Amino acid sequence: MELFNENSKLASVILKDYSLLPVINRLGIQLGFGDKTIRDICNENGIDLNFFVETINVFHYEAYFPEKRLLDFPVTIVIDYLVKTHQYYVNYLMPENDRLIELFLSANPEESPENELVRKFYAKFKEEFVIHINFEESVMFPYILELNRVIENPDSSMQFRLKYPDYSISGFEKEHSHMDDKMDDLKNIIIKYLPPNYDQNRGNAFLSNLFLFEKDLKNHSRIEDHILIPKVKQLEMVLQNHD
Repeated sequence: MELFNENSKLASVILKDYSLLPVINRLGIQLGFGDKTIRDICNENGIDLNFFVETINVFHYEAYFPEKRLLDFPVTIVIDYLVKTHQYYVNYLMPENDRLIELFLSANPEESPENELVRKFYAKFKEEFVIHINFEESVMFPYILELNRVIENPDSSMQFRLKYPDYSISGFEKEHSHMDDKMDDLKNIIIKYLPPNYDQNRGNAFLSNLFLFEKDLKNHSRIEDHILIPKVKQLEMVLQNHD
């Protein structure tokens, strides 16, 4: 599959892969950029060119994941992108899922075991997903950002150690549930146990949104597991060496 580069026209990129629309939005770009190249747009908007190119290629081509190059980016850029991804999930994808599943289930007004099973699994997934996001944004990301500040300003290492006496990213790793696996479980339950005589159009719309969510979530998890966490382990080793 063709990979994009800094000289690619962003309009052509979107025409080749419209699923990148929410990705470029999270990177700080909206439609209306004419025939400008990725380089032009990044320069105009103060966006890290290499991070932009690597990120859209990761989402465009599943087999592409340049870990060594991605590990070169500062954790602040990575976390900023991940937080914007969370906002996209919470403000758009989850509400859209809520709307579609209610529309779908309401088309089959008679309660059935299958109906209740789908509703139950979806509610459980949503609850765990919100917990997952809240944990990252209230505990994991602040720890990483403070660690990064300590590396840049070693004089504040004492305050950091007092605040996080026993914390390490390895501890967070244990708490870091793989929501993409849970999404896969949810999708399989829905496919296998759709209510009898379900509305095909509404069912397909709901599943299509879940597939979109799943693809995005898998790439989100890859960035966290293979880029962010290894990067933080490097920072923790630097801090240890300063002691």
